[in-house]
Amino acid sequence: MLRSSLSVFALATLTACAGQAAAPEPEADGSIVSATGLKLVPVAEGLEFPWGMAALPNGDLLVTEREGRLRLIQGGDLVEAPLTGLPDDILVAGQGGLLGILLDPAFATNRKLYLSYSKDMDGANTTAVVSAKLADDASGLSDVTEIFLGETRETTFHYGSRMAFLPDGSMIVTLGDGYRYMQDAQDPALLHGKIARIMPDGSLPADNPFANGGGNPAVWSYGHRNVQGLVYHAESNLLIAHEHGPKGGDELNVIEPGNNYGWPTITYGINYDGTIITDETEAPGMEQPDVKWVPSIAPSGMAIVETAGFEDWSCEMLSGDMYGPSGQKLVRVDIAADGSIGETEDLLDDLQTGFRDVISTPDAIYVATNLLDGIVYRVEKAS
Repeated sequence: MLRSSLSVFALATLTACAGQAAAPEPEADGSIVSATGLKLVPVAEGLEFPWGMAALPNGDLLVTEREGRLRLIQGGDLVEAPLTGLPDDILVAGQGGLLGILLDPAFATNRKLYLSYSKDMDGANTTAVVSAKLADDASGLSDVTEIFLGETRETTFHYGSRMAFLPDGSMIVTLGDGYRYMQDAQDPALLHGKIARIMPDGSLPADNPFANGGGNPAVWSYGHRNVQGLVYHAESNLLIAHEHGPKGGDELNVIEPGNNYGWPTITYGINYDGTIITDETEAPGMEQPDVKWVPSIAPSGMAIVETAGFEDWSCEMLSGDMYGPSGQKLVRVDIAADGSIGETEDLLDDLQTGFRDVISTPDAIYVATNLLDGIVYRVEKAS
């Protein structure tokens, strides 16, 4: 596990030079034991900026690489050849590339999945979602069909791109504000800075908040900056999302249809250069976050825990966190059966590496690092 050793060694060297405690050294098999009581066991290495993961019914994993490839981890090994059949208009630039992945609820019988990515549009671009069918041997995709497009922009930042299904069969898609277009997040007629709700064939539900006027009929909620974490919490029947603030002001919200989550009219963050975006942190008609992180943690993929051996975390939430003075960790969030958000707990923060995604299956919890030389780990209890 040379790459694991080198990655952790490099991080340990940098942080030691900065006066921080060194990250723990990997064991002989590349696994890393955290002081927070968890152990990371490497499953696959050499992924380029892994972004999203999905677990197949047989236990294999699909992983998107931001560089525009979809990879298969089969029987615990990374298959060398990427999957074939992906769209040929993936824009790999800035924060763009191949991003989210989601299996259809009936995947076991229809082999259908969904991918979100930044779509090249001859000088412009946008967030796109396609549906596709996975080959029986998982070597490639067929029947690739575009089902949704976000707002056209000319930047390569803030694509959102997480997806989730609701119990009624509709699909939620998160959309970033495009960075330069932050003011559009407050305009429900535009798709910048929104959470959208569509059907799997791309049609729009008739009961969306603006289906009969007043806004874009795809919009489910608005006033978002860059939502990169999304889960449906079945126990409480709630949709939960978190988003990147600017410098400070990352936040977690329970998402309700038609609600305005404030960006950029209210925020607990400031511009990266230290200038003020707004003096307001609350305003009438705008939701307050259930959890806010100041300073930033750059939250990304989220999962609801459903894994054997982690019954003490059952139905609680895990979030991968990537950057910032308080980032590079996994965060556990206590969620009650009634949907109330409780305490948070920082995990793996002594490892000094960021996590782009986390998923929980009945058999295992997996995390993917956010590095160019990315690694997928299985999370175990250290004891």
